Amino acid sequence: MLIRKYHPSDCPRLAKLFYQTVHEVNKQDYTKEQLNAWATGEVDLSAWNHSFLEHYTLVAVEGDEILGFGDIDETGYLERLYVHKDHQREGIASRLCDKLEAHVSGNIRTHASITAKPFFQNRGYKIIKEQQVERRGILLTNFVMELEKKWEKPAEEKNLMKKVIVIGSPGAGKSTFSRKLRAVTGLPLYHLDMIWHKPDRTNISREELVQEQKKIMEKQSWIIDGNYLSTMELRLENCDTIFLLDYPLEVCLAGAKARIGTKREDIPWLETEFDEEFRQWILDFPKDQLPIIYQLLEKYGQNRNVHIFRSRDAAENYLKENFSKNEEENSI
Repeated sequence: MLIRKYHPSDCPRLAKLFYQTVHEVNKQDYTKEQLNAWATGEVDLSAWNHSFLEHYTLVAVEGDEILGFGDIDETGYLERLYVHKDHQREGIASRLCDKLEAHVSGNIRTHASITAKPFFQNRGYKIIKEQQVERRGILLTNFVMELEKKWEKPAEEKNLMKKVIVIGSPGAGKSTFSRKLRAVTGLPLYHLDMIWHKPDRTNISREELVQEQKKIMEKQSWIIDGNYLSTMELRLENCDTIFLLDYPLEVCLAGAKARIGTKREDIPWLETEFDEEFRQWILDFPKDQLPIIYQLLEKYGQNRNVHIFRSRDAAENYLKENFSKNEEENSI
């Protein structure tokens, strides 16, 4: 996912996203009559475009798809923050909000819907008052909320991205991405597969796996590559940055098949065949593990940097945009 500045050509698509999100996401807290008054489907695109250009406006995209948008003015009023109805609870609103809040030095204010109130409360916003606003003769409840900005060290003094986990389906390329991240950050890399598996293809115990991870997490910095859902919560509690490679199933299957016969640093033997049990594990991953992972991200993601990639290009672009001078030449 890429977060970029607004372009005037985005305006019609943002208006469409706004309408769809309000009518789908907010229907749990507002009546149909209220939703129709709030989002009529008839937006003054010229006025919206003018407002977006006057404000600091950001758009979250992946490829050609717009995932969300938000805007804030110079006084610290966060006017809009909307995420596509099909991409809720993926950390998109948090990443947009992080950048919007960082743009102004003073306190942040917003008018939050009933639906959005818990999100802002989790970010530290306080309710100033509950109010009724009128839209086309219909009353809607929302909340005036404020975030008191605290002084922070300049960005160059912060310890950013020191404790990193890379998670996702087998075959997604977690180890390759982790190696590229090691190359551009200098952080030490630990592969859970190398810890869990013995060269004779037996395993250590789960208790030993937990202890080995705790030893790693006592260090000042690290990248831990591996999904291992049974111990993921331990890593989530101790990391500051999360990379989730949420790629299509066919990409993961092809990735796992392509590495057969290749010597790798992340596993203590050479794979010579695409094991059917392992293939089934990949096939079951989207329904058995991915929903749990997103639940855990919802629980732990608020105070961590969360990056969710849904394509190899998205992961590649992230490295190019953030570490272009040091990036390795090999593709992910």
